[in-house]
Amino acid sequence: MATDLTISLHRAMYMAQAIRDAMGVFDDFATFSMEKKGDHYEVTIRDVDPEVDGDIVGEFSNFALAHTIERKRRTPK
Repeated sequence: MATDLTISLHRAMYMAQAIRDAMGVFDDFATFSMEKKGDHYEVTIRDVDPEVDGDIVGEFSNFALAHTIERKRRTPK
């Protein structure tokens, strides 16, 4: 039985584009959707490939955070 996973990523720590980038990279492994809810981006992960070995939520979150940091470093102040 497939279970949807929902994670809440705080907007102060994650950029929407970095989350979308992560969704594109991980789309071979699951289906992703994102919605802005208050101070958070809510990401729903569905249809996780049964061959995925590991913590897709943790890997996805880490990837999105790393890309947020990279994007913020490239953005002029």
